[in-house]
Amino acid sequence: MFQPTGPHLSLPTASSVIDAVRDPTSVVFNLDGYQVLAACDLPLGGRRVSAVANSVEAACPDCGVVSTRVHQRTRQRVKDLGVGGKDIELVIIKPRFLCAEAACARRTFTQVTDQLPFRARCTARLKAAAVEAVLDEGMPIWRTCAHYRLGWATINTAVTADALTIPAPDMVPVRALGIDEHRFARAKWFKHPETAQWCRVEPWMSTFVDADTGHILGVVDGRSSANITRWLNQRSQAWLDQLEVVAIDPASAFRNAVRQVLPAVEISVDHWHVVRLGNQMLTEVRQRVTREVLGRRGRKEDSVWAHRMLLLRAGDRLTDAGLHRLEQVLDDEDYEQVAAAWAVKERLRAMLAARDIPAAQNARIDFEMAVAAADMAETDKLAATVAKWWTEIKVFVRTQVTNARTESANTGIKQIKRTGRGFRNQRNYQSRILGTSVRQTRRRRRIPHQQGLHAQR
Repeated sequence: MFQPTGPHLSLPTASSVIDAVRDPTSVVFNLDGYQVLAACDLPLGGRRVSAVANSVEAACPDCGVVSTRVHQRTRQRVKDLGVGGKDIELVIIKPRFLCAEAACARRTFTQVTDQLPFRARCTARLKAAAVEAVLDEGMPIWRTCAHYRLGWATINTAVTADALTIPAPDMVPVRALGIDEHRFARAKWFKHPETAQWCRVEPWMSTFVDADTGHILGVVDGRSSANITRWLNQRSQAWLDQLEVVAIDPASAFRNAVRQVLPAVEISVDHWHVVRLGNQMLTEVRQRVTREVLGRRGRKEDSVWAHRMLLLRAGDRLTDAGLHRLEQVLDDEDYEQVAAAWAVKERLRAMLAARDIPAAQNARIDFEMAVAAADMAETDKLAATVAKWWTEIKVFVRTQVTNARTESANTGIKQIKRTGRGFRNQRNYQSRILGTSVRQTRRRRRIPHQQGLHAQR
């Protein structure tokens, strides 16, 4: 609320305020453009601080003419950061000027500053602290509202406005691009209007990430080839020309989209997902053989079931005790097919661990021989997948570009979704993702080498 000031306050004059040295109280309060006049403790806790604007002149927002004529001085209560562990009730005394231009339609106007823009009810530094709590510290908005005594709409508008300062993707030089998908919300069911059948819909979103720095460049709806192609076509030709490699999961939709827009760019398949396919094959074989041998599902008294996680671990990283237990499992004659599937999985890992193309070719020969010796539908299916993605696997072996940064970004996105208890507005969801990512990237680039950490260049 605006209230006229009382005559007992000593207000600044033109000769005493401009370019004056701030008093100690104003230095401690540190509100740019304002001088503290009085401060007192409130009976119910907190403090009341009265401050006056330093400037004695201002330009009319309509005509731009500078005026020094003060029509009146008004009081305005605004919210500000707490000081000394206590909340602050800030009372701003600011002048209302008379426009010096007679032809201007605006007769009076109030002074504005960087900390208190036009019609502001809280300081800019309070909004900045709330945005930092949401984007940097991961604090949910409802808790930020209680901590800083602000409304949900105020903080959410500030967070959304902060996303407007994020540089456009075309302004970020990218050598390696990572593409991955994540689920935006829970699966939903709806009744088809024509067939009257219930259909399941999973709202997916695709993420574009700088594979070198982890900076999220964009988030689009869906995970189809058309959505990926649309986002890539929106980029400038100069940005597309600097791309060297694109890292994706073994998804044909992503590969088709990249091939359509970037035919000259190499595609690297993420090796973790290929290893996951090998582990999935081994699990399917183990489950099938267990049902054939025992006529039921595995139980804890069954050795092959009790050591199911040991089967999925990397064979070259097991301890002596782990290798001994694994040999006892694989030596069982009833589970020869499980041992054959484990050998195929290990040959697959050796192929992906190769450091050059000739070594990968030799490892693939061993992999194909293990598949032929196993002679199972599950291993044949895995071999067909490897053959289908062999070109992309060779690109990974040569460039070592993975989707690790993209998967890490998806983990952060899921944490944002959990903190916000889900999002119904996709615009707010995307603003939160992009704002958090760009701040994290900037912090990583400021990490010094003296701390023993790997700074992102």
